Amino acid sequence: MKMSMRKVLVTAAIAVVGAVPFIAGPLASAQQPVASASCTNAQTPGGTKCLGPGEFCSHKAGYAAAYKKAGYRCNRKGRLEYR
Repeated sequence: MKMSMRKVLVTAAIAVVGAVPFIAGPLASAQQPVASASCTNAQTPGGTKCLGPGEFCSHKAGYAAAYKKAGYRCNRKGRLEYR
C-alpha cells in the first residue's frame, strides 16, 4: 500500500501534536513549586518549603523560628501543627 507524502506528513503532525501534552506537562510542573490553599510558603534553613499541618518537621537549629514565622510549631512526634 503506497501512501502519498501529504498523508505521511499529516499523520506525523497529528502524532507530534498529540504527544506534546505528555512531554510538556511533567516538564512545566517541575519548573516552579506550587503552593496550594492547604499550605504556607516559608523560608527554612533547608530552602523554601510549602508547610502544612501534619507534615514532617525538623527539630534542628533554625527551623523552629521559620515554623513560628509561618504560624506552625513542630510537635514531639515531628509533625507540624498550628500554633
